[in-house]
Amino acid sequence: MLYEDLGQKDVLEQLVTRFYNRVYTDDVLRPLFPPDRQRVERAQVRFLIHLTGGPKQYDVYDERMNLSMIHRLLPIKEIHAIRWIELMTLTIEDTIENAEAATRLIERLRIGAFNVLRICDAHQNG
Repeated sequence: MLYEDLGQKDVLEQLVTRFYNRVYTDDVLRPLFPPDRQRVERAQVRFLIHLTGGPKQYDVYDERMNLSMIHRLLPIKEIHAIRWIELMTLTIEDTIENAEAATRLIERLRIGAFNVLRICDAHQNG
């Protein structure tokens, strides 16, 4: 399972902290993120645990897991999706020791980032 191959929760927490260190100092992405970084990081860790097949994070449907609900009102453009993937890829490569698992995670996140872009575009240009 990908969750175990990545190193489980401790490694995902490291990944998220390192990633948001980059995001919150990035001129392209920073304007899209709220000041409450701790909340963002907690949500991202829960999402990654869920995405990678880790322990169940939600007992019932939770809008925090719905990418369209989370992102649809944000002014996300292609430049943001590309930059998000660039920073996440760098962070994964710096954090995840298992190269095959890192590649699988990057691919899942790349798909997700472009789905978010498509959702935002549809909502903005409806």
